[in-house]
Amino acid sequence: MAETPELIVEHAYDHIAQWYLEWVEGDRSPRERYTRKLLDSLPPSPNILELGCGPGVPVLSMLVDHGAQVTANDISAKQVKMAEARCPRAKFIAGNMTTLTFEAESFHGVLSFYTLFHLPRSQLKDMLVKIYSWLKPGGLFAFNLAGIDEEEIHGEMMGYGMFWSSYGVHENCEMLEEVGFELLEVEKVKASDGNLNEDEPDYDSEFVWVMARKPEVDKRKI
Repeated sequence: MAETPELIVEHAYDHIAQWYLEWVEGDRSPRERYTRKLLDSLPPSPNILELGCGPGVPVLSMLVDHGAQVTANDISAKQVKMAEARCPRAKFIAGNMTTLTFEAESFHGVLSFYTLFHLPRSQLKDMLVKIYSWLKPGGLFAFNLAGIDEEEIHGEMMGYGMFWSSYGVHENCEMLEEVGFELLEVEKVKASDGNLNEDEPDYDSEFVWVMARKPEVDKRKI
């Protein structure tokens, strides 16, 4: 029986956890900049959800140090254990993000970096609808997506099979607006500003970084 995308991603991140920690600590990425932007725009001690927390650095540590009340999720139980050791004040839920359930309007902010494109793209809109519902009016969603239009990409990460899936930039932006989000910022950035060697994981990759907001008044209900 063929492995599902979910099992491929979970298996890989469980097995590359230590390497991933070392890699992410040295990775140059806009994720810290987007995290700071989100925190600067939210009230003190905000309730925040991080989807794809990895080993707890750099984003989860930044959130906790800022005084945020954080719920953190990752598909890899191994990554979650590593994050728990670093950020014991956060609340953790291991598992596929598509299975999460929260009360409506639970969070001031949601972050999801290098995560959503591991879902089959057919599941993306439903996930965005959930995130929208979990945000308080005026809440912010900071995340990145792949910049390519491919239904299934099967590759390797440190010798383990990996799965990616993505719509193109235009389709992603249209989908976000259909869900109800206001797009505050959309930028394409080459991984590590394009300064990567061919043997590095994100060589020649381009990501789309987005800051979106749930309107104070949901125009779809008027």
